[in-house]
Amino acid sequence: MKLPVFANRLDAFIERVGRLSAWLILFLVLLVAGNVLFRYLFHVSSVGLQELEWHLLAAIAMLGSAYTLQQGEHVRVDLFYHRYSTNLKRWMDILIPAFIILPFSFFMMYLSMDYVMQSYDMGEVSPDPGGLGYRYLVKALLPLGFLLIAVQGLALLLKAITDPQREH
Repeated sequence: MKLPVFANRLDAFIERVGRLSAWLILFLVLLVAGNVLFRYLFHVSSVGLQELEWHLLAAIAMLGSAYTLQQGEHVRVDLFYHRYSTNLKRWMDILIPAFIILPFSFFMMYLSMDYVMQSYDMGEVSPDPGGLGYRYLVKALLPLGFLLIAVQGLALLLKAITDPQREH
């Protein structure tokens, strides 16, 4: 498989993950509205559903971050970048994924795995009565999110290497 085709497949995968994140936003809005409605109209509240709000927010952040990077909506110092020559932009588009995005993502995956495994080993659950169990699942969003960022970083790197004439 050629590198540009592989990069495009990685991009398509991250775009699907971004769409999933968007649907999670809709679900979160409906969940929050439902929780508020039930609390104030019917005086009924669920700790588990309130915790699910935080879990969904974590999923949206960690799954949506790679999509944000793909769409160019991440934080970048555009004040300087747009003034650079095409050649310097290309080098930055190669060096930043290769030496910042990918190493940082792998380092964060490595660090967060102990956090997830510790939660799994101890069978961590919510400390609140009626809270959610399997706390390691929400914690597993950390390494998963950084893996997705690494996938998008690899796609950016491959595009920068294989297509020097692309728009920045």
